Amino acid sequence: MRILFFGDLVGEAAIRYLEGNLPRLRRKLGVDFVVANGENADLTDPALGKAGMHPETVDRLLACGVDAITGGNHSFDPPWAEELLDHPRVLRPLNAGPFAPGRGYLVLEGQERALIVVNLVGRSAWPPADDPLWALEGLLPGLEAGMPVLVDFHSESVFEKLGLAFALDGRVAAVLGTHTHVPTQDLRILPRGTAYVSDVGMVGPSGGMQGYEPGFLVAVLRRKRPPRGGRLAWAQGPLEVGAVVVDLDGGRAKAIHRLQALQGVPQGG
Repeated sequence: MRILFFGDLVGEAAIRYLEGNLPRLRRKLGVDFVVANGENADLTDPALGKAGMHPETVDRLLACGVDAITGGNHSFDPPWAEELLDHPRVLRPLNAGPFAPGRGYLVLEGQERALIVVNLVGRSAWPPADDPLWALEGLLPGLEAGMPVLVDFHSESVFEKLGLAFALDGRVAAVLGTHTHVPTQDLRILPRGTAYVSDVGMVGPSGGMQGYEPGFLVAVLRRKRPPRGGRLAWAQGPLEVGAVVVDLDGGRAKAIHRLQALQGVPQGG
């Protein structure tokens, strides 16, 4: 089984990149499932620095070939979050708590293959979250035996991500880090067969702060609150494409590569 996973989608340029390239990528790479983190896809309240997704963006992503959309600390930002999280292909962090709207995992099925996708958030990224390791360990015994599990772990902390990956090495197929928007070089297969990377990176505009124009964010850093009259906006640099391809054999990983390592793959928008 081959999975293509896109890191945090940041802004309209990221959506257009997937619309223009994903159908071709699926065919060229022989991908079984595509998962993307969409919690930065839209500005839902620019004056307050809020991100998230619009329902129309979900429709566009699914139409171009994304099978599941994960979230993180921005999952609950939009005022329409509850409606959005009712969508069967949209996840919010499993460890958001038992009373949070939406779901923390789903099962993808297609062509005699199946994949379980789990979304977690680290307390370093969202302090109100429940313990991510406990949440995942509580879920795993109830899942179908032998079905591979891919985890999007949305966390600021490499320690959190690595710790969870080693704790569950061999019990999940992949732990893929998101949230920082900065791609890391530590792609590897852990001793018992779990694919790991600390951060996949983002699909979004370079030249700013994590895909955003820095002025608003610097003002928040200084003032500890959104600046009066300011608005969060996208950066204007060339598009970065943070994505990985994971190859599985049953419930374990055989390989993990960055999309850029596969020849002939379009990288920019």
